[in-house]
Amino acid sequence: MTTSPLSPHLQIHKPVLTMIFSITHRISGIIFAISLPFLAFWIGSVYFAPSGFEVLSMFFNLPFVKLIFIFWFFALNHHLLNGLKYFLWTFAKGMELNQVYLISYSILLINLIMTAIFSWSIFS
Repeated sequence: MTTSPLSPHLQIHKPVLTMIFSITHRISGIIFAISLPFLAFWIGSVYFAPSGFEVLSMFFNLPFVKLIFIFWFFALNHHLLNGLKYFLWTFAKGMELNQVYLISYSILLINLIMTAIFSWSIFS
């Protein structure tokens, strides 16, 4: 029986910003994909079930649900902005290490600003 070396796992690697952004990009994409049917149901209820839309709107105006929306919006922004970074990388733009960190921190800052504005708008 031959013993081949095991592949390294995430547990032995030091977390690097690009690794964290890659993993969270995938997670946020999954979150967004799972949430789309619920969003479509809510928007579709405006036309197909106006009374259901009123009930859903009352539910969505609960503070706890608004917090869920804030996290959802953060995940959506993260996925969108990080996807733009990957789009730039397909043209080999911004791939130097200092540019990668600058773009990644910029994505985080822009996402926090956009989420803060969204949070202010739904809670005011």
